[in-house]
Amino acid sequence: MCDTSNITVGTIVMVKVGRNEIEVVVTEITANGWKVKKVGSDREFIVTRIERVIAEPGAPEAASATEPETEAVDAEIPSEAEEEVDTPNPAPESGGSPEKKLSLLNAALLVLKRSRTPLNTKEILAQVIEEGLWSPNGAKTPEQSLYSAFFREIKEKETPRVRKSAARRGAFEFNS
Repeated sequence: MCDTSNITVGTIVMVKVGRNEIEVVVTEITANGWKVKKVGSDREFIVTRIERVIAEPGAPEAASATEPETEAVDAEIPSEAEEEVDTPNPAPESGGSPEKKLSLLNAALLVLKRSRTPLNTKEILAQVIEEGLWSPNGAKTPEQSLYSAFFREIKEKETPRVRKSAARRGAFEFNS
């Protein structure tokens, strides 16, 4: 705790909020403590205890902490910041948006669409990874996840993109 008798409005002090010490500016002196404003934000609150004084009002540190310094700039010579504001942003490259990664289900559907024969989920997953359409994300059972996704699609969609194969047990075909 510090000597609080010389604290006036505008003094920059450190206060404890929970376990954290934060830098604040005294905005008002009340009967029970001080109304303070956090430096760098508009958050105001009342404190009853001040840890230490950082800067007295009128000191150079106090002025720099409460409001940012503005430099006088010649009207003829713009500063670097003004030049950046005046120059328009260049148009993005005409290559289009960055390539979006396919989900495992969409990548599997692409493989099934190209395939002429029914495939099971292990075969589909191997081809998806081989063609670079999807990369493993650390899941332990991507084959089972794909199997579940196929059955969800068959059950929930009116016109599913995939169907169970009648020719081969445990395999799927693209529903064209």
